Amino acid sequence: MGILRLVFVLRCTLVNASRLMVHASVPLRLKLLALALGALILSPLNILGDIPVLGIVDDVALLGIMLGWFVNAASPHVAAPVWVSARR
Repeated sequence: MGILRLVFVLRCTLVNASRLMVHASVPLRLKLLALALGALILSPLNILGDIPVLGIVDDVALLGIMLGWFVNAASPHVAAPVWVSARR
């Protein structure tokens, strides 16, 4: 049940981040920083990328953290809510 909840929260965070990425009120510097961090995380020049399972797990975890940061940093710039809630 915990894994299913984690997948649902990650999906909601991804949807929220994509909506905030195209929103006009979010500053361009936040969007560019999020894109740069995402590219850095997914780049093949990764220290833990040589370990088969750990390389994938750390990329997913770092992307989740980065997406959560972006949603929290960009949300105050939007007047009306554009996000999906992970709560039932």
